[in-house]
Amino acid sequence: MNTTEINKIPITQFLRSICIEPERKHNGYWMYKSFINPQQKTGSLKVSANNLWVDYSDNNRGGTLIDLILLIYPELTVSDIVKKFNDDVFSFHQLPISLIKEKVNFSNSLEIIQEDEITNHEGLCYYLASDRGIDISIAKRYLKAYQYKVKGKLFCNLGTKNHLGGFNLFSKGFKCATQQGVTLFTNSNVASRIYFEGIIDFLSFLMIYPDQEKRNDYCILNSVNNLNKTLTVHPLKQTTISFFDKDSAGDRATNLLKAESLNQKSTFYDYRSTFKGKDLNDYLRGNY
Repeated sequence: MNTTEINKIPITQFLRSICIEPERKHNGYWMYKSFINPQQKTGSLKVSANNLWVDYSDNNRGGTLIDLILLIYPELTVSDIVKKFNDDVFSFHQLPISLIKEKVNFSNSLEIIQEDEITNHEGLCYYLASDRGIDISIAKRYLKAYQYKVKGKLFCNLGTKNHLGGFNLFSKGFKCATQQGVTLFTNSNVASRIYFEGIIDFLSFLMIYPDQEKRNDYCILNSVNNLNKTLTVHPLKQTTISFFDKDSAGDRATNLLKAESLNQKSTFYDYRSTFKGKDLNDYLRGNY
């Protein structure tokens, strides 16, 4: 894509992809909160049907989609923007490498702004479907899109809440937690709980075994280091099943869960031998 093609993309569509919704809609135009003067109580940035924008709170400053992206992401150049659109539709959702290298303390510096349905965000759905092979109709039942700020800059990622009230956020090549904890999905009157390392493995399981969705409780560790935390808070069910990765971390988690199952007299099954590849998502995508 070149700059002309990028500027033809609807501004409203791009803003929605980064979890920014209009404050109000009218026939032929949309009003948003100002990115220049965010203290404005009412929307002062207008996006017209001709795909141009103007911010009335800043001497009628305005322009094209690329002009707006330069405003929202001042660290980017026009060349950077063109490269992002050509390299990866999902790239605007990711934290820049500079922030990752700074080892930002996300629990202190990350501010959740808004929760939204993932189906309102084309880039997020593209990553799930294209890169991970996940059915969006399944994913939307368990994932949300979260808009958040880090050091005053806006980002948008997929995520879930965990049992400690923190948020586990992820995108292509990136994941973080505002507070480490496990994510639980429960069903009524079930006697078994299945454990996964990550949410993508859980969603892959539901695609491979769709008839099992309501037959178990599910615990997503988000990190194998969280296993001890959940074992001290949530007693095991009558039957305990694990689908951990086939690596050393998965081995340790499997052994720990097996030992605790014996201690709590829960029947334990290690299901790693039932699939090929390193994890369930590899198996789903035939990556083995």
